[in-house]
Amino acid sequence: MMTVQPQMSTVEVFDSVGPAYEDAFHGLSTQAASLRWLLAQLPAAGGARVVDVGCGTGRPVVSTLADAGHDVLGIDISPAMLEAARERVPRGRFELIDARDYVRREETSRTGTLHAVTIYFSLIAGVSQQDIRALLAGFGRLLRPGGSLVFATVPLPVENKAIRWMGRPVTVSSLAPEDALASVRAAGLRVVHHEQTTFWPRSAEAGICRPEDVWEEPHLFVYAKKPE
Repeated sequence: MMTVQPQMSTVEVFDSVGPAYEDAFHGLSTQAASLRWLLAQLPAAGGARVVDVGCGTGRPVVSTLADAGHDVLGIDISPAMLEAARERVPRGRFELIDARDYVRREETSRTGTLHAVTIYFSLIAGVSQQDIRALLAGFGRLLRPGGSLVFATVPLPVENKAIRWMGRPVTVSSLAPEDALASVRAAGLRVVHHEQTTFWPRSAEAGICRPEDVWEEPHLFVYAKKPE
């Protein structure tokens, strides 16, 4: 009789993938381009307050921004990822916290204080479409006037769908491209650039899963600004 593998929690998924995630997504040119854009929006002298949501190992996002002299906090729910981040990016600050809890906490006293927020593929596993929209709105409120957001996702219209990702059973949600863009605008932000691409993660080469568990991912990158 065929056995059904239970769904893994988001923490279990990313703890099991661990630092090899960085190897699987190394060389993502659209991410590098978005970081160049973001750096151009921040003070050249450094000192900007930035939050990276779902920071993983801290590279390349926290490392790039911290190297430029900015005050970067990486948040994640995976202890394994944060352990790697603290080792690999000692210049960054890191906190084990769910993005939903972070927004609720910060909104009590720090609305409108962040120079930038980065969200790279971290609003997919273990969240609902309502969570995605609410988090975009929440981080929009935390941005200061003139602040910047980079949001990257896999733009598919799915809600609490059970899939296998990197060989692991997980429940995911996401938004279609038009819905994702509309949600960024509904958060009070102005979309200044967006592009869709595809990417083959090197998950098998990184030792994360079997080759047959890897598939080409559609990507959407959105650059947005909060009006002054």
